[in-house]
Amino acid sequence: MIHADRLWDPISLAQMTQAREDALRQQGLRPGEVVLCPDAPALDLVLMVLTLARMGAALCPYRAALDQAERAALADATGAEWFWCPASGMLTDSGRRTATPWPLDSPLSLLVKTSGSSGLPKVAMLTHANLQSAARAGNARLGLSPGDRWLCCLRLSHIGGLAIVSRCDLAGATLVLHAGFDAAAVARDLATHRITHVSLVPPMLDRLLAIGATPPPSLRVLLVGGQALSRVLLTRALAAGWPIHTTYGMTETAAQIATATHALARPVADGWVGPPLEGVQIRSDADQAQLRVRGPMVMAGYANPARRPGQGLRDGWLLTADRGRLDATGNLLVQGRADEILVIGGVNVSLRRIESVLWTAPGVEDLALVALPDPVWGHRLVVVYRGSLETTALARWCEAVLKGAERPRGFKRVSSLPLLDSGKHDRVRIRGLARSLDPDERLSLD
Repeated sequence: MIHADRLWDPISLAQMTQAREDALRQQGLRPGEVVLCPDAPALDLVLMVLTLARMGAALCPYRAALDQAERAALADATGAEWFWCPASGMLTDSGRRTATPWPLDSPLSLLVKTSGSSGLPKVAMLTHANLQSAARAGNARLGLSPGDRWLCCLRLSHIGGLAIVSRCDLAGATLVLHAGFDAAAVARDLATHRITHVSLVPPMLDRLLAIGATPPPSLRVLLVGGQALSRVLLTRALAAGWPIHTTYGMTETAAQIATATHALARPVADGWVGPPLEGVQIRSDADQAQLRVRGPMVMAGYANPARRPGQGLRDGWLLTADRGRLDATGNLLVQGRADEILVIGGVNVSLRRIESVLWTAPGVEDLALVALPDPVWGHRLVVVYRGSLETTALARWCEAVLKGAERPRGFKRVSSLPLLDSGKHDRVRIRGLARSLDPDERLSLD
């Protein structure tokens, strides 16, 4: 593992993990218990991931800036027995004890909050078997093996970053760890450390392209997921030579469940992902086309204080919030969230389709489409965007390319769109920006 320009060989890392395990046992940690840990320092959290897995205990990571009340609420929701303090190297008893023994054969390993981009985060309970199945299938799809190097610049309180730790550990590959995303640092270390794999969400990819970064010869995989990758951004990345692999997954499935088999040679349709990973079953609800997923990497259930498995599942199937289907060749097409089909003035409109059209507007560099309630028309669409195009010019452009019900009626130009810690758009804060429109930024629905 490489962190802060220092290399830890497998022997040194094993010694560090053993020392951490000895210390945790002496402080009273037992198999089956859950430890809440901050995601910084990043190296410390990686050591906790590896150590707790050896002990048969579970990790619940959280953003380091979380205040005491929020940490207590997380402990209440998960029944976590311990808090970990990296600075002191000490555990603190939370005062909570789960009386119900864990009923599944595979021990609980991770309890991870969903990203909360909709404002309603939950905590997924992932077992050792979930993580191993996900890592094995992901490594097979992406060709990760000993000698490879994966640069991790995603936060370790989210499944995207944690999954990289599991993949590298299983494959015997080297983990190159960054404490967060910095485009210039990522561009530098891709070449310096001869990186073969890297994971980004679309806003990170956009920033990398904005500084003119180019892929080093060693790079075989740039895995892009976390949110929809627009055809415009994909085209820019392919033109710059980046080996893009599209992927789709979620916290509840220990990250990816479908991924492109090869680096894309040309732009694909919006929502095209690739075939499901080995062992993954995907179905679509007949009415809403909501994706249902089943497989060995699907969570044990959503967390609850008693840590009873099964919540959020039906016969092992997870009903996602996304619409999609498998095409005739077995590739997954994701068609947006199930709540993105709205009725405006009696007309069904697809927010996903409108966003894909808006991405083609000249001078628009990043955007999010928000639907606000309207007492007469049902909903009012607002575009929050970054780019050189003035709001009046974008409004005129929309009039030419979108039908009446599809046209946004508000335009909010910003210097940058707010992001979550995961790097994805912060939909809650963006919605607040849309609500703050000045009267001259609104258009009539008549």
